[in-house]
Amino acid sequence: MQIIRLSLESGPCEIQVGRNILSRRAGAPLAKNRDQVKAFIFVDRRLVALGRQLSGALCKGGWIPQMFPITAGEPLKEMKRLLPLYGSLLSKGADRESVIFALGGGSLGDAIGFIAGTYMRGVSWVNVPTTLLAQVDSAIGGKTAVNHSMGKNLIGVFHQPARVICDTSLLKSLSIRDRISGLGEMMKYALILDRKFFDMLQRDWRRILALEAGPTEKAIAHCAALKARVVEKDERDVAGAREDLNFGHTVGHALEKVAGYGKLRHGEAVLWGMRAALALSTIRGHLSDAERERAESVLRLIRVPSLPRRLDLEAVLAATHFDKKKQAGRVRFVLLKKIGQTVADSGVSVPELRRALEDTFR
Repeated sequence: MQIIRLSLESGPCEIQVGRNILSRRAGAPLAKNRDQVKAFIFVDRRLVALGRQLSGALCKGGWIPQMFPITAGEPLKEMKRLLPLYGSLLSKGADRESVIFALGGGSLGDAIGFIAGTYMRGVSWVNVPTTLLAQVDSAIGGKTAVNHSMGKNLIGVFHQPARVICDTSLLKSLSIRDRISGLGEMMKYALILDRKFFDMLQRDWRRILALEAGPTEKAIAHCAALKARVVEKDERDVAGAREDLNFGHTVGHALEKVAGYGKLRHGEAVLWGMRAALALSTIRGHLSDAERERAESVLRLIRVPSLPRRLDLEAVLAATHFDKKKQAGRVRFVLLKKIGQTVADSGVSVPELRRALEDTFR
């Protein structure tokens, strides 16, 4: 098992990466928590067996667990879906010393992390991501959020988990689309931060999709370490370092909105968004044609659902304006100068963005 520790202004966070952690170490005590602490486990109702496994491990560690199976997915990230969950915590006596566990994919982690950050003005929580995408990205960094009809993740708080448990043995039942979704976020980290990691993914991405233990665990741990270092520099996304993680997401989030949340996996939309960002990087003169082709040659091999033939590009264009990285009314795009190095660009015109979308989607 590999352990990555974050030292943050809000407190420490520990990321564990390895196999069978859930059954062996999930009950290990968390710093600053008294004995016999109450644990409230919100679990994807399709993963109740894993919830029982976690509950058993916590019992052995001296915890008092209660489990709440819930329906996961993007619809969970609506305020109206969360109110009954707050009610469950209140009725079962959850207090400021309790610890909330989120056991499921990225949408469940986003929603339950938001609950943990707002229940009684914030209680400790542990994220146990069960998808590849969540293990490499969304479970790390403390961003919790719910959606609004006008955009994705527009209502949220920063609330760091005390621990993130990335148990790679939980990934074996993932569909190929969910594996591809996680691979998309892995590619993002390689393209923006680490050229050597991109070389490794170019060589081993098929083995990761097959969930071969060695390359998969190595890639997850590397992504977790890369994100941890970024978050340490910019925990609350104000200094600019964390902005790089938005590569491919401005267009990706717009695609998710226009297609309808849930139609595209998040990582699938990001793969399309990164290809649009590569096109835009070249149009804006930041990225050479050769570098773009090298990155594109790998991304286009990864099979994602085709976009609708009648995709409304104007709707996608309009949706990009709800991006959270806007400054002075202009969308700030994260683009590439070369593989492993980004550039922020607030000067993208509507015609340039339209050209990039047409180049990518048509």
